[in-house]
Amino acid sequence: MFPQRVEYLRQFGRFQRNARLYLISNVLSGVTTGILLVLYNLYLASLGYGTDFIGLVLFVVTIGAGIAIFPAGICIDRLSGRFILIWSSLLIGLVGMGQILFRQPIPLLISGFIAGAAGAFVLVINAPFLTRNSTPSERPHLFSLNLVLGLITGVVGSVLGGALPGWFHSVSLLMGPLPAWLNGLFAGQPNPRSYQFALLFAGAIALPSFIPLFLMSDDRPGRNVQTPRASSRRGGGGGDGEQGSLWPPVRPIDQKSGLQITSTGRTATRAPTPLHTTPAPTRLLSRFHIISTLSHFWHTPLLLLVLVQACIGAGAGLFIPYFNIYFVQHLGASPALFGVLNGGATAINALLALAAPWLAMRLGKVNSVALTELVSIPLLITLGLIPLLPVAAVCYLFRQGFMDMSNGVLQVFLMEAVPERYRGLANSSYQVAFQVPWALTAPLGGILIAHVGYPAVFLGGAMCYLLACGTLWGNFGGKREKRFE
Repeated sequence: MFPQRVEYLRQFGRFQRNARLYLISNVLSGVTTGILLVLYNLYLASLGYGTDFIGLVLFVVTIGAGIAIFPAGICIDRLSGRFILIWSSLLIGLVGMGQILFRQPIPLLISGFIAGAAGAFVLVINAPFLTRNSTPSERPHLFSLNLVLGLITGVVGSVLGGALPGWFHSVSLLMGPLPAWLNGLFAGQPNPRSYQFALLFAGAIALPSFIPLFLMSDDRPGRNVQTPRASSRRGGGGGDGEQGSLWPPVRPIDQKSGLQITSTGRTATRAPTPLHTTPAPTRLLSRFHIISTLSHFWHTPLLLLVLVQACIGAGAGLFIPYFNIYFVQHLGASPALFGVLNGGATAINALLALAAPWLAMRLGKVNSVALTELVSIPLLITLGLIPLLPVAAVCYLFRQGFMDMSNGVLQVFLMEAVPERYRGLANSSYQVAFQVPWALTAPLGGILIAHVGYPAVFLGGAMCYLLACGTLWGNFGGKREKRFE
Protein backbone atom coordinates (compact mmCIF):
# COMPACT_ATOMS: atom_id res chain seq x y z
CA MET A 1 0.00 0.00 0.00
CA PHE A 2 2.90 2.39 0.73
CA PRO A 3 4.31 2.20 -2.85
CA GLN A 4 0.80 2.98 -4.13
CA ARG A 5 0.66 6.13 -1.98
CA VAL A 6 4.07 7.22 -3.32
CA GLU A 7 2.85 6.65 -6.88
CA TYR A 8 -0.25 8.78 -6.25
CA LEU A 9 1.96 11.62 -4.95
CA ARG A 10 4.12 11.42 -8.06
CA GLN A 11 1.09 11.40 -10.31
CA PHE A 12 -0.35 14.49 -8.58
CA GLY A 13 2.71 16.50 -9.59
CA ARG A 14 2.25 15.39 -13.21
CA PHE A 15 -1.44 16.31 -13.45
CA GLN A 16 -2.44 19.38 -15.42
CA ARG A 17 -2.76 22.61 -13.44
CA ASN A 18 -6.55 22.81 -13.58
CA ALA A 19 -6.86 19.22 -12.39
CA ARG A 20 -4.59 19.91 -9.41
CA LEU A 21 -6.51 23.06 -8.46
CA TYR A 22 -9.80 21.18 -8.75
CA LEU A 23 -8.54 18.50 -6.36
CA ILE A 24 -7.37 21.14 -3.88
CA SER A 25 -10.75 22.89 -3.99
CA ASN A 26 -12.51 19.58 -3.39
CA VAL A 27 -10.30 18.91 -0.37
CA LEU A 28 -11.16 22.30 1.14
CA SER A 29 -14.90 21.85 0.61
CA GLY A 30 -15.01 18.14 1.40
CA VAL A 31 -14.96 18.69 5.17
CA THR A 32 -18.10 20.80 4.86
CA THR A 33 -19.80 18.07 2.86
CA GLY A 34 -18.94 15.49 5.50
CA ILE A 35 -20.43 17.65 8.25
CA LEU A 36 -23.63 18.27 6.31
CA LEU A 37 -24.14 14.60 5.53
CA VAL A 38 -23.96 13.71 9.21
CA LEU A 39 -25.97 16.56 10.70
CA TYR A 40 -28.63 17.90 8.35
CA ASN A 41 -31.20 15.11 8.76
CA LEU A 42 -30.58 15.11 12.50
CA TYR A 43 -31.18 18.87 12.49
CA LEU A 44 -34.55 18.38 10.78
CA ALA A 45 -35.42 15.64 13.26
CA SER A 46 -34.49 17.95 16.16
CA LEU A 47 -37.04 20.46 14.81
CA GLY A 48 -39.71 17.81 15.28
CA TYR A 49 -40.03 16.60 11.69
CA GLY A 50 -40.50 12.88 11.05
CA THR A 51 -38.89 10.65 8.46
CA ASP A 52 -41.79 11.23 6.08
CA PHE A 53 -41.12 15.00 5.90
CA ILE A 54 -37.36 14.43 5.76
CA GLY A 55 -38.01 12.17 2.79
CA LEU A 56 -40.05 14.94 1.17
CA VAL A 57 -37.14 17.39 1.60
CA LEU A 58 -34.80 14.87 0.00
CA PHE A 59 -37.33 14.41 -2.80
CA VAL A 60 -37.48 18.10 -3.75
CA VAL A 61 -33.68 18.42 -3.54
CA THR A 62 -33.25 15.53 -5.93
CA ILE A 63 -36.03 16.73 -8.23
CA GLY A 64 -34.29 20.11 -8.45
CA ALA A 65 -31.07 18.32 -9.37
CA GLY A 66 -32.86 16.10 -11.88
CA ILE A 67 -34.48 19.04 -13.65
CA ALA A 68 -31.18 20.92 -13.89
CA ILE A 69 -28.92 18.02 -14.82
CA PHE A 70 -29.49 18.03 -18.58
CA PRO A 71 -29.14 21.84 -18.88
CA ALA A 72 -26.01 21.48 -16.76
CA GLY A 73 -24.60 18.88 -19.14
CA ILE A 74 -25.26 21.13 -22.13
CA CYS A 75 -23.59 24.09 -20.38
CA ILE A 76 -20.57 21.98 -19.47
CA ASP A 77 -20.10 20.99 -23.11
CA ARG A 78 -20.05 24.69 -24.10
CA LEU A 79 -18.85 26.84 -21.16
CA SER A 80 -15.74 27.07 -19.03
CA GLY A 81 -15.57 24.68 -16.10
CA ARG A 82 -14.10 27.48 -13.99
CA PHE A 83 -17.13 29.69 -14.68
CA ILE A 84 -19.61 26.92 -13.82
CA LEU A 85 -17.82 25.87 -10.63
CA ILE A 86 -17.59 29.41 -9.24
CA TRP A 87 -21.18 30.46 -9.85
CA SER A 88 -22.82 27.18 -8.89
CA SER A 89 -20.79 27.03 -5.67
CA LEU A 90 -21.81 30.60 -4.78
CA LEU A 91 -25.47 29.77 -5.32
CA ILE A 92 -25.19 26.61 -3.21
CA GLY A 93 -23.67 28.63 -0.37
CA LEU A 94 -26.39 31.29 -0.42
CA VAL A 95 -29.25 28.81 -0.61
CA GLY A 96 -27.60 26.62 2.01
CA MET A 97 -27.95 29.49 4.47
CA GLY A 98 -31.68 29.34 3.90
CA GLN A 99 -31.75 25.61 4.55
CA ILE A 100 -30.15 26.22 7.93
CA LEU A 101 -31.94 29.39 9.07
CA PHE A 102 -35.45 28.76 7.68
CA ARG A 103 -37.31 26.30 9.86
CA GLN A 104 -40.81 26.31 8.34
CA PRO A 105 -41.77 23.55 5.87
CA ILE A 106 -42.31 25.70 2.74
CA PRO A 107 -39.01 27.66 2.97
CA LEU A 108 -37.17 24.43 3.67
CA LEU A 109 -38.63 22.82 0.58
CA ILE A 110 -38.02 25.84 -1.70
CA SER A 111 -34.42 26.31 -0.58
CA GLY A 112 -33.83 22.57 -0.93
CA PHE A 113 -35.10 22.60 -4.50
CA ILE A 114 -32.82 25.49 -5.51
CA ALA A 115 -29.85 23.88 -3.75
CA GLY A 116 -30.46 20.67 -5.67
CA ALA A 117 -30.59 22.53 -9.00
CA ALA A 118 -27.32 24.36 -8.27
CA GLY A 119 -25.72 21.18 -6.99
CA ALA A 120 -26.48 19.46 -10.30
CA PHE A 121 -23.85 21.63 -12.02
CA VAL A 122 -21.18 20.70 -9.46
CA LEU A 123 -22.20 17.05 -9.67
CA VAL A 124 -22.23 16.77 -13.46
CA ILE A 125 -19.05 18.73 -14.13
CA ASN A 126 -16.84 16.36 -12.12
CA ALA A 127 -16.10 13.62 -14.66
CA PRO A 128 -16.08 15.79 -17.85
CA PHE A 129 -13.84 18.41 -16.20
CA LEU A 130 -11.32 15.82 -15.05
CA THR A 131 -11.43 14.07 -18.42
CA ARG A 132 -10.94 17.36 -20.28
CA ASN A 133 -7.94 18.26 -18.13
CA SER A 134 -6.11 14.92 -18.25
CA THR A 135 -4.61 12.38 -20.63
CA PRO A 136 -5.87 8.79 -20.93
CA SER A 137 -2.87 7.47 -18.99
CA GLU A 138 -3.51 9.90 -16.11
CA ARG A 139 -7.23 9.22 -15.73
CA PRO A 140 -7.25 6.03 -13.62
CA HIS A 141 -5.06 7.69 -10.98
CA LEU A 142 -6.78 11.09 -11.30
CA PHE A 143 -10.32 9.75 -10.90
CA SER A 144 -9.37 7.44 -8.05
CA LEU A 145 -7.37 10.17 -6.29
CA ASN A 146 -10.31 12.56 -6.58
CA LEU A 147 -12.54 9.93 -4.99
CA VAL A 148 -10.03 9.12 -2.26
CA LEU A 149 -9.44 12.76 -1.33
CA GLY A 150 -13.19 13.28 -1.08
CA LEU A 151 -13.43 10.27 1.19
CA ILE A 152 -10.56 11.41 3.40
CA THR A 153 -12.03 14.87 3.88
CA GLY A 154 -15.36 13.16 4.47
CA VAL A 155 -13.76 11.30 7.38
CA VAL A 156 -12.65 14.57 8.94
CA GLY A 157 -16.04 16.13 8.31
CA SER A 158 -17.94 13.17 9.78
CA VAL A 159 -15.92 13.07 12.99
CA LEU A 160 -15.98 16.85 13.36
CA GLY A 161 -19.68 17.02 12.51
CA GLY A 162 -20.57 14.45 15.14
CA ALA A 163 -18.71 16.41 17.83
CA LEU A 164 -19.78 19.96 16.91
CA PRO A 165 -23.40 19.91 18.22
CA GLY A 166 -22.26 18.75 21.65
CA TRP A 167 -19.56 21.41 21.77
CA PHE A 168 -21.92 24.24 20.79
CA HIS A 169 -24.53 22.89 23.22
CA SER A 170 -22.01 23.20 26.04
CA VAL A 171 -21.38 26.91 25.37
CA SER A 172 -23.95 28.59 27.60
CA LEU A 173 -23.47 31.96 25.90
CA LEU A 174 -24.73 30.51 22.61
CA MET A 175 -27.55 28.50 24.16
CA GLY A 176 -28.89 31.32 26.34
CA PRO A 177 -31.46 33.97 25.42
CA LEU A 178 -30.79 35.70 22.11
CA PRO A 179 -31.36 39.33 21.08
CA ALA A 180 -34.83 39.92 19.68
CA TRP A 181 -33.57 40.45 16.13
CA LEU A 182 -31.99 36.96 16.15
CA ASN A 183 -35.01 35.07 17.47
CA GLY A 184 -36.46 34.72 13.99
CA LEU A 185 -33.27 33.15 12.63
CA PHE A 186 -32.25 30.72 15.36
CA ALA A 187 -34.32 28.06 17.10
CA GLY A 188 -35.41 28.73 20.66
CA GLN A 189 -34.58 25.23 21.93
CA PRO A 190 -30.91 24.42 22.65
CA ASN A 191 -30.87 21.12 20.72
CA PRO A 192 -31.85 22.40 17.26
CA ARG A 193 -29.89 25.61 17.83
CA SER A 194 -26.72 23.63 18.45
CA TYR A 195 -27.24 21.91 15.10
CA GLN A 196 -27.76 25.30 13.43
CA PHE A 197 -24.45 26.64 14.75
CA ALA A 198 -22.67 23.44 13.69
CA LEU A 199 -24.05 23.69 10.16
CA LEU A 200 -23.18 27.40 9.89
CA PHE A 201 -19.65 26.58 11.02
CA ALA A 202 -19.49 23.97 8.26
CA GLY A 203 -20.41 26.61 5.69
CA ALA A 204 -17.76 29.00 6.99
CA ILE A 205 -14.91 26.52 6.62
CA ALA A 206 -15.85 25.97 2.95
CA LEU A 207 -15.01 29.58 1.98
CA PRO A 208 -11.29 28.92 1.21
CA SER A 209 -12.33 26.39 -1.44
CA PHE A 210 -13.13 29.31 -3.76
CA ILE A 211 -9.47 30.38 -3.98
CA PRO A 212 -8.33 27.48 -6.25
CA LEU A 213 -11.38 28.03 -8.48
CA PHE A 214 -10.37 31.64 -9.17
CA LEU A 215 -6.80 30.50 -9.94
CA MET A 216 -7.94 28.10 -12.69
CA SER A 217 -7.35 28.91 -16.35
CA ASP A 218 -10.12 29.10 -18.92
CA ASP A 219 -10.92 25.58 -20.17
CA ARG A 220 -13.80 26.23 -22.55
CA PRO A 221 -14.25 23.20 -24.84
CA GLY A 222 -13.80 25.27 -27.99
CA ARG A 223 -10.22 26.05 -26.99
CA ASN A 224 -8.89 22.51 -26.86
CA VAL A 225 -11.49 20.21 -28.38
CA GLN A 226 -11.53 19.55 -32.07
CA THR A 227 -14.80 19.31 -33.92
CA PRO A 228 -15.52 16.13 -35.84
CA ARG A 229 -12.40 14.03 -35.74
CA ALA A 230 -11.14 11.96 -38.60
CA SER A 231 -11.03 8.96 -36.30
CA SER A 232 -14.70 9.38 -35.54
CA ARG A 233 -15.56 9.52 -39.21
CA ARG A 234 -13.55 6.36 -39.85
CA GLY A 235 -15.33 4.51 -37.04
CA GLY A 236 -12.17 3.01 -35.52
CA GLY A 237 -11.71 1.72 -31.98
CA GLY A 238 -11.04 3.87 -28.95
CA GLY A 239 -12.55 6.18 -26.39
CA ASP A 240 -12.92 9.37 -28.45
CA GLY A 241 -15.88 8.49 -30.61
CA GLU A 242 -14.48 5.30 -32.06
CA GLN A 243 -15.32 1.66 -31.42
CA GLY A 244 -17.77 1.25 -28.56
CA SER A 245 -18.90 4.85 -28.89
CA LEU A 246 -22.37 5.89 -27.86
CA TRP A 247 -22.90 7.91 -31.01
CA PRO A 248 -22.63 5.73 -34.15
CA PRO A 249 -20.87 7.52 -37.00
CA VAL A 250 -22.91 8.48 -40.05
CA ARG A 251 -21.64 6.42 -42.98
CA PRO A 252 -21.06 8.18 -46.31
CA ILE A 253 -23.52 7.45 -49.13
CA ASP A 254 -22.53 7.39 -52.77
CA GLN A 255 -25.26 9.53 -54.28
CA LYS A 256 -24.77 8.10 -57.78
CA SER A 257 -24.69 4.39 -57.02
CA GLY A 258 -26.89 4.36 -53.94
CA LEU A 259 -24.29 2.32 -52.02
CA GLN A 260 -23.79 2.90 -48.30
CA ILE A 261 -20.37 2.11 -46.87
CA THR A 262 -20.60 0.09 -43.65
CA SER A 263 -18.16 -0.07 -40.74
CA THR A 264 -16.61 -3.25 -42.19
CA GLY A 265 -15.88 -1.62 -45.53
CA ARG A 266 -18.64 -3.47 -47.33
CA THR A 267 -21.41 -1.80 -49.25
CA ALA A 268 -25.14 -2.03 -48.87
CA THR A 269 -27.46 -1.27 -51.77
CA ARG A 270 -29.94 1.53 -51.35
CA ALA A 271 -32.37 3.15 -53.72
CA PRO A 272 -30.56 5.65 -55.96
CA THR A 273 -30.85 9.23 -54.81
CA PRO A 274 -30.90 12.05 -57.38
CA LEU A 275 -27.95 14.40 -57.43
CA HIS A 276 -30.21 17.42 -56.88
CA THR A 277 -32.49 16.15 -54.11
CA THR A 278 -35.65 17.93 -53.21
CA PRO A 279 -36.41 18.98 -49.65
CA ALA A 280 -38.77 16.02 -49.09
CA PRO A 281 -36.19 13.29 -49.85
CA THR A 282 -33.68 15.24 -47.79
CA ARG A 283 -36.01 15.23 -44.83
CA LEU A 284 -36.67 11.52 -45.38
CA LEU A 285 -32.95 10.82 -45.43
CA SER A 286 -32.49 12.85 -42.22
CA ARG A 287 -35.28 10.89 -40.56
CA PHE A 288 -33.66 7.66 -41.66
CA HIS A 289 -30.39 8.64 -39.99
CA ILE A 290 -32.22 9.74 -36.82
CA ILE A 291 -34.08 6.43 -36.62
CA SER A 292 -30.86 4.54 -37.34
CA THR A 293 -29.03 6.47 -34.61
CA LEU A 294 -31.79 5.83 -32.09
CA SER A 295 -31.82 2.14 -33.03
CA HIS A 296 -28.08 1.94 -32.38
CA PHE A 297 -28.53 3.90 -29.14
CA TRP A 298 -30.71 1.21 -27.57
CA HIS A 299 -27.84 -1.25 -28.00
CA THR A 300 -25.00 0.95 -26.68
CA PRO A 301 -23.16 0.38 -23.40
CA LEU A 302 -24.47 3.67 -22.00
CA LEU A 303 -28.06 2.43 -21.96
CA LEU A 304 -27.11 -0.61 -19.87
CA LEU A 305 -24.95 1.49 -17.56
CA VAL A 306 -27.88 3.87 -17.13
CA LEU A 307 -30.03 0.89 -16.12
CA VAL A 308 -27.39 -0.20 -13.59
CA GLN A 309 -27.26 3.27 -12.08
CA ALA A 310 -31.05 3.42 -11.92
CA CYS A 311 -31.11 0.24 -9.84
CA ILE A 312 -28.36 1.52 -7.55
CA GLY A 313 -30.08 4.90 -7.15
CA ALA A 314 -33.41 3.27 -6.32
CA GLY A 315 -31.83 1.04 -3.69
CA ALA A 316 -29.69 3.77 -2.15
CA GLY A 317 -32.58 6.20 -1.86
CA LEU A 318 -34.51 3.77 0.32
CA PHE A 319 -32.05 3.68 3.22
CA ILE A 320 -28.91 5.82 2.86
CA PRO A 321 -30.57 9.16 3.74
CA TYR A 322 -31.78 7.66 7.02
CA PHE A 323 -28.59 6.03 8.30
CA ASN A 324 -27.90 8.83 10.80
CA ILE A 325 -31.48 8.70 12.13
CA TYR A 326 -31.33 4.89 12.26
CA PHE A 327 -28.23 4.92 14.44
CA VAL A 328 -29.08 7.91 16.64
CA GLN A 329 -32.81 7.45 17.19
CA HIS A 330 -33.36 3.72 16.59
CA LEU A 331 -30.14 2.14 17.89
CA GLY A 332 -29.42 4.77 20.56
CA ALA A 333 -26.03 6.01 19.34
CA SER A 334 -24.96 9.57 20.10
CA PRO A 335 -24.30 12.00 17.23
CA ALA A 336 -20.62 11.92 18.16
CA LEU A 337 -20.52 8.11 17.95
CA PHE A 338 -22.28 8.10 14.61
CA GLY A 339 -19.81 10.72 13.36
CA VAL A 340 -16.93 8.43 14.32
CA LEU A 341 -18.63 5.43 12.67
CA ASN A 342 -19.32 7.38 9.50
CA GLY A 343 -15.78 8.69 9.45
CA GLY A 344 -14.42 5.18 9.97
CA ALA A 345 -16.57 3.83 7.15
CA THR A 346 -15.36 6.61 4.87
CA ALA A 347 -11.73 5.93 5.83
CA ILE A 348 -12.09 2.25 4.97
CA ASN A 349 -13.74 3.29 1.71
CA ALA A 350 -10.76 5.51 0.91
CA LEU A 351 -8.25 2.74 1.60
CA LEU A 352 -10.17 0.27 -0.52
CA ALA A 353 -10.57 2.82 -3.32
CA LEU A 354 -6.78 3.16 -3.52
CA ALA A 355 -6.67 -0.51 -4.48
CA ALA A 356 -9.41 -0.17 -7.11
CA PRO A 357 -7.06 0.57 -10.08
CA TRP A 358 -4.91 -2.41 -9.09
CA LEU A 359 -7.97 -4.65 -8.93
CA ALA A 360 -9.28 -3.31 -12.25
CA MET A 361 -5.98 -4.05 -14.01
CA ARG A 362 -6.13 -7.68 -12.89
CA LEU A 363 -9.84 -8.43 -13.17
CA GLY A 364 -11.01 -5.80 -15.63
CA LYS A 365 -12.98 -2.64 -14.91
CA VAL A 366 -16.45 -4.17 -15.01
CA ASN A 367 -15.50 -7.37 -13.21
CA SER A 368 -13.98 -5.45 -10.30
CA VAL A 369 -17.03 -3.16 -9.98
CA ALA A 370 -19.50 -6.07 -9.99
CA LEU A 371 -17.48 -8.10 -7.49
CA THR A 372 -17.03 -5.36 -4.91
CA GLU A 373 -20.68 -4.30 -5.07
CA LEU A 374 -21.83 -7.90 -4.65
CA VAL A 375 -19.73 -8.33 -1.48
CA SER A 376 -21.53 -5.36 0.14
CA ILE A 377 -25.03 -6.88 -0.12
CA PRO A 378 -24.80 -9.44 2.76
CA LEU A 379 -23.44 -6.69 5.02
CA LEU A 380 -26.41 -4.47 4.17
CA ILE A 381 -28.93 -7.22 4.97
CA THR A 382 -27.25 -8.02 8.28
CA LEU A 383 -27.15 -4.34 9.23
CA GLY A 384 -30.88 -3.95 8.73
CA LEU A 385 -32.15 -7.23 10.17
CA ILE A 386 -30.10 -7.36 13.38
CA PRO A 387 -30.87 -4.11 15.30
CA LEU A 388 -27.91 -4.37 17.67
CA LEU A 389 -25.54 -1.40 17.78
CA PRO A 390 -22.26 -3.42 17.83
CA VAL A 391 -23.33 -5.63 14.90
CA ALA A 392 -24.71 -2.71 12.91
CA ALA A 393 -21.56 -0.68 13.58
CA VAL A 394 -19.25 -3.39 12.19
CA CYS A 395 -21.41 -3.92 9.09
CA TYR A 396 -21.68 -0.18 8.52
CA LEU A 397 -17.90 0.24 8.61
CA PHE A 398 -17.33 -2.12 5.69
CA ARG A 399 -20.54 -1.98 3.61
CA GLN A 400 -19.86 1.48 2.16
CA GLY A 401 -16.26 0.63 1.35
CA PHE A 402 -17.06 -2.44 -0.72
CA MET A 403 -20.02 -0.79 -2.44
CA ASP A 404 -18.22 2.42 -3.45
CA MET A 405 -14.55 1.45 -3.80
CA SER A 406 -14.78 1.02 -7.60
CA ASN A 407 -16.82 4.15 -8.38
CA GLY A 408 -13.81 5.84 -9.94
CA VAL A 409 -13.19 2.84 -12.19
CA LEU A 410 -16.82 2.88 -13.32
CA GLN A 411 -16.58 6.61 -14.11
CA VAL A 412 -13.55 5.98 -16.31
CA PHE A 413 -15.37 3.21 -18.17
CA LEU A 414 -18.36 5.44 -18.84
CA MET A 415 -16.38 8.51 -19.93
CA GLU A 416 -14.11 6.63 -22.31
CA ALA A 417 -17.12 5.00 -24.00
CA VAL A 418 -18.38 8.28 -25.52
CA PRO A 419 -16.82 10.98 -27.71
CA GLU A 420 -15.22 13.87 -25.89
CA ARG A 421 -17.69 16.48 -27.09
CA TYR A 422 -20.65 14.46 -25.74
CA ARG A 423 -19.24 13.57 -22.34
CA GLY A 424 -21.08 16.29 -20.46
CA LEU A 425 -24.41 15.14 -21.86
CA ALA A 426 -23.52 11.49 -21.31
CA ASN A 427 -22.58 12.16 -17.70
CA SER A 428 -25.88 13.98 -17.27
CA SER A 429 -27.67 10.82 -18.41
CA TYR A 430 -25.64 8.83 -15.94
CA GLN A 431 -26.48 11.18 -13.08
CA VAL A 432 -30.17 11.42 -13.98
CA ALA A 433 -30.40 7.64 -13.97
CA PHE A 434 -29.14 7.67 -10.39
CA GLN A 435 -30.84 10.80 -9.08
CA VAL A 436 -34.39 10.28 -10.38
CA PRO A 437 -34.89 6.82 -8.80
CA TRP A 438 -33.25 8.19 -5.64
CA ALA A 439 -35.76 11.07 -5.63
CA LEU A 440 -38.65 8.63 -5.99
CA THR A 441 -37.51 6.10 -3.39
CA ALA A 442 -36.19 8.54 -0.74
CA PRO A 443 -39.68 9.71 0.31
CA LEU A 444 -40.93 6.14 -0.08
CA GLY A 445 -38.21 5.05 2.34
CA GLY A 446 -39.30 7.67 4.88
CA ILE A 447 -42.91 6.52 4.64
CA LEU A 448 -41.93 2.84 4.97
CA ILE A 449 -39.83 3.59 8.04
CA ALA A 450 -42.66 5.57 9.64
CA HIS A 451 -45.30 2.88 9.02
CA VAL A 452 -43.48 -0.46 8.60
CA GLY A 453 -40.00 -0.13 10.07
CA TYR A 454 -36.39 -0.17 8.98
CA PRO A 455 -36.02 -3.83 7.79
CA ALA A 456 -38.23 -3.16 4.75
CA VAL A 457 -35.97 -0.41 3.36
CA PHE A 458 -32.77 -2.41 3.87
CA LEU A 459 -34.20 -5.50 2.15
CA GLY A 460 -35.54 -3.39 -0.71
CA GLY A 461 -32.16 -1.74 -1.15
CA ALA A 462 -30.41 -5.13 -1.20
CA MET A 463 -32.74 -6.39 -3.94
CA CYS A 464 -32.05 -3.32 -6.09
CA TYR A 465 -28.30 -3.71 -5.63
CA LEU A 466 -28.47 -7.38 -6.57
CA LEU A 467 -30.35 -6.49 -9.77
CA ALA A 468 -27.71 -3.88 -10.60
CA CYS A 469 -24.86 -6.36 -10.14
CA GLY A 470 -26.65 -8.95 -12.28
CA THR A 471 -27.24 -6.45 -15.08
CA LEU A 472 -23.64 -5.22 -15.00
CA TRP A 473 -22.09 -8.68 -14.92
CA GLY A 474 -24.51 -10.20 -17.41
CA ASN A 475 -23.80 -7.60 -20.09
CA PHE A 476 -20.19 -6.54 -19.48
CA GLY A 477 -18.60 -9.16 -17.21
CA GLY A 478 -15.94 -11.68 -18.12
CA LYS A 479 -14.62 -11.56 -21.68
CA ARG A 480 -17.55 -9.42 -22.82
CA GLU A 481 -15.84 -6.30 -21.47
CA LYS A 482 -13.23 -6.48 -24.23
CA ARG A 483 -15.87 -5.63 -26.84
CA PHE A 484 -16.09 -2.10 -25.40
CA GLU A 485 -12.39 -1.37 -24.96
